[in-house]
Amino acid sequence: MHATEFLLCPNDYLKDNVAKQYFTAVFHVKQIAKLIVMLGCFLTLMTSFHLAEAGMIGEKQEQEMGKAAAEQIEAHYGVLNDYQTAERVERIGQSLVAVCGRQNLKYSFKVLNTEDVNAMACPGGYVYVFKGLLDYMPSDAELAAVLGHEIGHVVKRHTVHQIEKNMWTQLVTILAGIASGNGDALAMSMVVSDALAAGYSRADENAADREGFAYALKAGYSPYAMLVTMNKLQELALQSGNPGWGIFDSHPQPEQRIHNINKMLVPLDIQPAPSKRKNGGACVREHFADGGDWEMEIRETAGGSDPFYRAELLAGALYQIRRKDMIDPTHFIVFEASDRAEIFYEDMQLFIVFRQDAAGFSSIGECAGHYVEQLREWADRVNRNKTNQSKPVAK
Repeated sequence: MHATEFLLCPNDYLKDNVAKQYFTAVFHVKQIAKLIVMLGCFLTLMTSFHLAEAGMIGEKQEQEMGKAAAEQIEAHYGVLNDYQTAERVERIGQSLVAVCGRQNLKYSFKVLNTEDVNAMACPGGYVYVFKGLLDYMPSDAELAAVLGHEIGHVVKRHTVHQIEKNMWTQLVTILAGIASGNGDALAMSMVVSDALAAGYSRADENAADREGFAYALKAGYSPYAMLVTMNKLQELALQSGNPGWGIFDSHPQPEQRIHNINKMLVPLDIQPAPSKRKNGGACVREHFADGGDWEMEIRETAGGSDPFYRAELLAGALYQIRRKDMIDPTHFIVFEASDRAEIFYEDMQLFIVFRQDAAGFSSIGECAGHYVEQLREWADRVNRNKTNQSKPVAK
């Protein structure tokens, strides 16, 4: 399992696919006459981009380049053939698009069939997650954080700006694409691939983090999701060793990005709050003015997350519910599968109960029911507290 673009770059694809096409094409350019013809083709291609005097790539050209790169990526990896998974990724992605800054684009969200932990975006709204990432980050909130980050790159046109900055240095790449006989589509996909391989700047990564955090928050996901995701990917990268590229080359250090996300969380004053236990477990706790604390304990590491990460995700989800005028305790529901049970409030995933959590219970479903009773107790106390605060003060 390897952490890649969200922290690192998809260099396996770029090395295995684009580099081979690149060097094969370049070394077949043997005759000066052919170079002259290709130069003419290059100028024609540049004209077809309709570049403004400032060298800006228009939205139509951005979409064309993204489509060409997307076709190459899908051909290389293959798209996961699983309707339920594809629908989930598309649904979460579109919920973020609904609150992003470039809703006019036609975004697509697909799962690439590889066990790597990866996500990346091509210009024009083509967003990909790798199957390994879904296995490592099973919650909706974590997936929303990753997709939000990638949408942020699209919204801010980071790859497009990278291409614009290096447009005239891309001459050899363009010529190689044309020389291969596949025409403009391959040339454009290679230009995009080169930009992705170069990586995003520190400013671009920080901007994508801010955008992704804002989208996930507005769309109703746990505000802690971006923090949990970043911590888990940093841990995975440390386990895999320092590859010397991607995040370790040009991006800001993970510690700085985590610090920045923590700063974004402070103004939210999230309640209930996650808390660590001395025994390695964690809990979600809230103090109520009418006396006493409410808390829900989480003891097990499961779904790639330790107890505290799971507590953070739950606390953030309850924070989103708490923002409603009143909470209906009957709207906490459980969807049970063979290896897990998912607790929802209406259409919001709150918590995943895994087999590890069900020790001492007859089934995962019974364990989930126990958690639901605690959540309903929390909802009742929140409602009472809101009612008391709304009552006029006696004079």
